[in-house]
Amino acid sequence: MITGFEPERPWLKLGGFIALAMLLMVVVMIVLAIIVRIIPGATDQLSLSGPLPETPLRLIDESVSTLLLAAILGSLAVAILAAAAMIYLRPLADFLWPGRRFNAGDLGVGFLAMACVSVILFPFYLMMGGEWTPPLLSPTYADWTRPVFVVASIVGLLGAAAAEEVVCRGVLLRLTTQLSRHPVVLCLINGLLFSALHLDPDPVAYVARALSGAIWTWAAIRLGGLEFAIGAHLANNLMICLFWQPLSASGVGRDSDWIELAPEVFVAIVMLAVIERLADGPRDWRLARLAPRGAA
Repeated sequence: MITGFEPERPWLKLGGFIALAMLLMVVVMIVLAIIVRIIPGATDQLSLSGPLPETPLRLIDESVSTLLLAAILGSLAVAILAAAAMIYLRPLADFLWPGRRFNAGDLGVGFLAMACVSVILFPFYLMMGGEWTPPLLSPTYADWTRPVFVVASIVGLLGAAAAEEVVCRGVLLRLTTQLSRHPVVLCLINGLLFSALHLDPDPVAYVARALSGAIWTWAAIRLGGLEFAIGAHLANNLMICLFWQPLSASGVGRDSDWIELAPEVFVAIVMLAVIERLADGPRDWRLARLAPRGAA
């Protein structure tokens, strides 16, 4: 992810990429705005002003909101990825898992590792005063809406996680190698920019997201692709939305205590250990066109 990317006239191409990416994103936003206006109630469900109304069908509204958000983020990520591929004359995979094929094993390990860590941390969040109101277990909502909510959350949050990883740990990471190729520097830059993109004024949340972004950048560098980071990102968001609070209730603007960074540091240490164990294991680094059909 940090080698083999040395474009000629890098600053000129960077300017061209920014211009094309902005153009494509404007086009995408216009198309999405038209679609959202056509869908009844879509504008209200995408509102970031607070939680959706507490009704027996809230999980359906949350499902639609999650899928719409995933569609928006996914479309913008495709626009940015396409701009990078066109300007730098690279295949799309060169910004995702360069030189090899998609590794489902890394995605699965990332998902399982983050899911297990999240379960372990739930009691600590409760001891620190967190209010546990798992939407999946709440008797307020109609029973038939729960499986719909689970499926929509998995699909929508996978799309959203993949979109963020493609932009931050894919395109952005590859481009910032023009500034530095030191892994620690790249992790710091990527983590800070990743957190800044969330526009959360809470300084504790900013640091926590920056730490997560740095860890997932390290995963992309050590494992040579985005799969692990996508799986971990999905598990983190999925565990929150299914067993802590719905997506509309987990927005920005909450004032956090600095002690809440302690679990985030624990997560970072565990994930680093998993990443290093995975990186030190047997891996297929051959070119995709040379890899046998059954290889990971």
